[in-house]
Amino acid sequence: DRYAWEHWIASSPHIQPCEVHTTDVGPLILLGKDPQGREFGPEYYDWGMAPRRIKENLGGLRNPRLRLENNEERQFREYYYLPGNLLKWFTLYGSDGVPEQDSWVWRDFPAGQRWKELVGQYGEKAIDEMVKSSNPRFHSAFALNHTDTVESSVTMLFDEETTLSHSNPPVVVFYQISFPPDNKEKAIAAVKSQFDVLSMGQYDNATSTFDQHRKVLLYYTITGGSSQEIDFVAHLCKEKSDRIVCQQRGKYDAKGVYGEIFHQLHAFCNAKPSFNVIHITNRLPGYAHYKDMDNTFNVPKIQAITSAVTSKMCRPSEESCNVCGTEFYPLPFLHFTGNMFSASCGYVNNLLPPSTFEQTMNDIAGDALLAQLQEIYTTKLIRFNPRILGSYQHSIEHWIGAHPDLKPCDVAPIMNVEKFDEAIPNQMKHYSRSSAPRRGSAPPGYLADDSELKFRLKRNIALREYYYLAGNVFRWQRLYNKVPGGNSWVWQWFPDGQLWEAAARTSGEDAVNELAKHHSFSLKELDTR
Repeated sequence: DRYAWEHWIASSPHIQPCEVHTTDVGPLILLGKDPQGREFGPEYYDWGMAPRRIKENLGGLRNPRLRLENNEERQFREYYYLPGNLLKWFTLYGSDGVPEQDSWVWRDFPAGQRWKELVGQYGEKAIDEMVKSSNPRFHSAFALNHTDTVESSVTMLFDEETTLSHSNPPVVVFYQISFPPDNKEKAIAAVKSQFDVLSMGQYDNATSTFDQHRKVLLYYTITGGSSQEIDFVAHLCKEKSDRIVCQQRGKYDAKGVYGEIFHQLHAFCNAKPSFNVIHITNRLPGYAHYKDMDNTFNVPKIQAITSAVTSKMCRPSEESCNVCGTEFYPLPFLHFTGNMFSASCGYVNNLLPPSTFEQTMNDIAGDALLAQLQEIYTTKLIRFNPRILGSYQHSIEHWIGAHPDLKPCDVAPIMNVEKFDEAIPNQMKHYSRSSAPRRGSAPPGYLADDSELKFRLKRNIALREYYYLAGNVFRWQRLYNKVPGGNSWVWQWFPDGQLWEAAARTSGEDAVNELAKHHSFSLKELDTR
């Protein structure tokens, strides 16, 4: 904030700057000489339109600068060139932030013509388009025509009306199936294992048996794959039709379209608020670009998670647990292992539509990064990355756990949870339902328990830690304009919960600043891990 005044005068895209020096005088003006040692004064002024020395004053480290100068693609994406300026202009001025067609910015900044064409086509959305097109790591989890898909799903609801209103209603499952471009064998094996689980019926821990009286109503979408994989799934549906009623709800060729099934689930709950729904997937999130095939399509783990979330013990209720999963973790964001869960439609109906949620999380991610730079939040436990922030395709991992009314529970044993090699009946005997969180703060590999315990004791730092209540209150207010109720688990589990509850109710999004007035910390403390 204290630096804003330096930016203010030149913050408009319509500025037409001029200057009186052709060289970079800097502080040497006080000595009466320019950087080359030449004397100058008013008699040497040379008025002209600026900028006149953009290439001579790139600054920065030499090697990165040279790499930038010789790479047009990097120039196109360099924040300090047009991307950062356009982002500021669009944020500050909206559609009025688009420079004129004959503006000097298109001529003087590297990659100016390319940006001019992009802005001419997309206007103030040009930055978003650049992110999607020039960096395949960032893309929406949804297809461009998802609205049509959702509307058709409501009509579909329902051809199965008779099945849904039956005295013994089915287990309703929404299934996202993904096939990578190469090495599809593991993905196929995961699908087969999950169909085996669904066809066995719901496991009942009370009797150690499978309930086969209720059929499974399976809505599924497919991302990637050829006609051969589509036929494979259809064959499994036909083969197990005595237990599973299948409905394919979409086929998407675009890589990374994993979110459409959530639109289907959301639409179903809007139409059937008294039902429970289950979400499963054959692809474990968190492993980018299918580079880690063994983890992405870990068949024993996927089968175990599917068995748990479809079991009777994981059936949610509005009173004590409205979302159930195999394991629930509060850090680095509120989530269930594998992003597979069983949820009550009463809870789901309170959630934002998935694509709206993604757009809002993109905005929140940008604001969170800015707040980190302003030292409003600390991120000492875990470094920010797109998945942790929940931007773009990663938003679907955050969606189910992001509402302040979340009442989570999980069923996996606290010890030996990574052992998935037992037969399903033997494995499920070790499972039991309990309110969550009840295990470590984050999945294995994120944090050491002893280091986090020490961090919690550093109250002045933990109070502002984004992964604790500082970030959660910020997101709850932005997404749903509310915080959890007074009896929520969050106020007991997170550090300084009672303090945060009072501040959140009186100050809303400004709670962290309100707390900072009474609980200050030094930069020396911030640098301590």
